[in-house]
Parts: sequence; C-alpha cells; structure tokens
Amino acid sequence: MLIEITKIDAAVVDRLFAVYAESMEDLAANFGSAADMRAEYEGFLREFIRKPGQLISVETDGDNWISALRAIEYRPSFWFIEAAETAPARRGQGFGKRLLTHTLERLTRLGAERIECIIHPDNTASRRLHAACGFVPTDDAPVNCWGETETGCVLWRYIPGGTGKE
Repeated sequence: MLIEITKIDAAVVDRLFAVYAESMEDLAANFGSAADMRAEYEGFLREFIRKPGQLISVETDGDNWISALRAIEYRPSFWFIEAAETAPARRGQGFGKRLLTHTLERLTRLGAERIECIIHPDNTASRRLHAACGFVPTDDAPVNCWGETETGCVLWRYIPGGTGKE
C-alpha cells in the first residue's frame, strides 16, 4: 500500500531510518553523533515536505514501512526521483517495484510528462527495477534536479504513455 508522508514526527523519522538503514550507515561518518545525524535528517525532511512539488512516498505491507523514495518536481510536469530504497531485509519481495509503480501512477495523475532518476551502472538491482517499470537509460548527462552532475552514473527516463525517449 502506498502512503504519502505529509507530516514529520519522531515515529516517521524512526520508520524512514529503518528503511534507509544501509544508506544511513554510509552517511554516519559525516556527523558528530547519531543524535546530530537524526536531528539534521529530521530537519531536512520537515523542510522537504513543506515545499510544493516535493513528496515522500512509502510502500508498506500494512504495518511495516518497506520501501521509500522522494520525488521532486524540478520544472512544471518534470519530476526527479531520488533515494528509492527498500529495507535490506525485505529486498527481492516486490516492494520496490510496487513503490515505483504506484509513484509513477501518482505522478502521472499529477500531470507528469517526464520522470527521471540517476542510477550508478554497478547498481544492477536498481537498473532492473527501473527498466521493469518502464524507465530507459539515456545518453543525456546525468544531471540531477539540483543541477549537479553525478559523474559515472546514467540518467534514466520514464515518459508516461511513451518509450522514455523523446
């Protein structure tokens, strides 16, 4: 079941930390303490959902949050998906595909004409997932929605009702 996060509180932060456990471990060295990291993450999330055209989607199995992602409308009807991740213990069970499929349907209902993401070539699981949901790799520069080039990565595109290529 897809849910959209509209409020940030301690429980939401805890649940997102659990989904993003692997990524959080990788980022921990950038913070003075776990409490500092949590406080910054909570502040980031609060700011993120306040902005129009930015949403956080979570796929659940009813009680547990399994997969999550953030989507940003960086130009009218052009969306960028980032931080698509499934809790390590729940990978390979179809939750990532459900999350991405439900999110693509939602963004299409919101009028999305183009949805993009950036994937590292070594991330085989992400490449397979996005391809299964209709994304195609492009030859375009891998520039994210903030205008930053992610060197060594590939920009993938989904065009609702189309092929992903223009």
